[in-house]
Amino acid sequence: MPEIKQTKEQLERRRDEINALLNRVNNDLQLELDPDADEQAIQVEQNEVAVTMEANLRKELAMIEDQLIDLE
Repeated sequence: MPEIKQTKEQLERRRDEINALLNRVNNDLQLELDPDADEQAIQVEQNEVAVTMEANLRKELAMIEDQLIDLE
């Protein structure tokens, strides 16, 4: 499969999108737990998804940063 080259502008735009997503995920993780046990269970599951999403976004962000450095 041929590798698709991305332009610097595309990489910078995606980097900005990832940073915005990371800010939103981090804000969501700082919410207090609901007093209802069932709601807490749902919140904990959602937090686990958010943590996984954050890790994946950080990996992608690191790759983009490396590509941007290579373009300089």
